[in-house]
Amino acid sequence: MLTVLLTGLLTTMALIVAIGPQAAWLLRQGLRRDRVALAATCCLIGDVLLIIAGTAGVGALLDYAPWLLDAIRWIGVAYLTWFAYRSFRSAFKVKEVNLEKEAETAETLHVAMTSSIPVVPKEGEGPTTTTTRQKVQVTSVSKISTVAATGLTLSILNPHAWVDSLVVLGTMANSFGPDKWWFAGGAVLASVIWLTLLSGGSAALAKLLNKPRTWQIIDVVVGITMLVVAGFLAISGF
Repeated sequence: MLTVLLTGLLTTMALIVAIGPQAAWLLRQGLRRDRVALAATCCLIGDVLLIIAGTAGVGALLDYAPWLLDAIRWIGVAYLTWFAYRSFRSAFKVKEVNLEKEAETAETLHVAMTSSIPVVPKEGEGPTTTTTRQKVQVTSVSKISTVAATGLTLSILNPHAWVDSLVVLGTMANSFGPDKWWFAGGAVLASVIWLTLLSGGSAALAKLLNKPRTWQIIDVVVGITMLVVAGFLAISGF
């Protein structure tokens, strides 16, 4: 059983260790520290659902309904293209937003706070207090519903994931007969390891890369990745 589990783990790692749409998006979330745990969890849920479906034999349906995979393919192309557009739009809006914030820095990022430490007044003057300024860090995070929907969509509506999970992993899992769920367990473990490395590693680098220019580059790279995958799907299928 342990051998079957390890086979599932290693096989799945060989299939998923690549920068595809899901990985690119999760890296972006980690570098932005934008609901990273939720993003990774939703990606994992999507992976687990596909692995379970493949192990249960759902992949066999594709032999009888090839149009289903083709439909998922074009849905994936449309979604990835839209996501690429959103990433490029975000990248080119960064500069405008930063200029607006710079103009409001004195009013929005520095809050005058009056302390209770008295200062000895000069003769003829009333009591005074010291005034300090505290810098307030403004951060924005995505809505929970947006992160959850994006994570699940990029995982479940990814045509490559359908082929990998429903066809390749599903076929291999069922070749082990009664031990197929041990293979599935290894596949899930591989997904946990990969998603943890992606989200945790990128979040750890967030402080070093916390610059507007970096966010622009990240968004552009994510957009290009989405367009490349969408292009391959549209032109050559799988």
